[in-house]
Amino acid sequence: MNTANLFKRITYNLFLSSLNSIYRNYFKTRRSKFGYIDKSARVRFPILIKGIENVFLYENTLILGESKILATKARFVMKRNSAASEGLTVVTGNHPYSKGEPFITKAAADVQIAKEVIVEEDVVLYSNVTLLAGIVIGRGSVIGSGSVCRCSIPPYAIVVGNPAKVIGFKLFPKQIIEHEKVLYSENERLSLEYLQKNYYKYFTSRLSEISSFISI
Repeated sequence: MNTANLFKRITYNLFLSSLNSIYRNYFKTRRSKFGYIDKSARVRFPILIKGIENVFLYENTLILGESKILATKARFVMKRNSAASEGLTVVTGNHPYSKGEPFITKAAADVQIAKEVIVEEDVVLYSNVTLLAGIVIGRGSVIGSGSVCRCSIPPYAIVVGNPAKVIGFKLFPKQIIEHEKVLYSENERLSLEYLQKNYYKYFTSRLSEISSFISI
């Protein structure tokens, strides 16, 4: 390795070391400000969090960098074993519109209709997903890159698009029952009746719609 390349390598390593040091020092002070953050939860730098006291991150959760969490008026909750890739956006507030009044008036005054956003267990949010106020992302679901979720998502659903739509499920209802026997205590498990209703409502009864949507 020549001298120039060696200097570049040393400079790069020093940069990474400095960045990691900044990250560690930042979260030493910031972690205490979360509503709750488990010791196993990981948040990658850089990230913008407004309303950090309303953010609750449980066991083994992960949020990668370039994410924005805007939770000044209502909670954002991510339950155990869930993860978000780069570019997650969470918005728990919405500025109302009033007839005969400029929208910017309420926005500038920070008047919001705020509703919490909940991500249940074992959810995967791929890159650049947006979660809007008042929704629940059901356990075990997969949200595809670039999806904008404006409505709640059922457990174990596969979701894509803007607005986000269910295009399938990770497992059949009976397979989910077997899956949950391994991972969850009896009182936490979802019922077969509930899972079958969701499967029909969001998938079986919508096959034609789903086929048209994914062929666009």
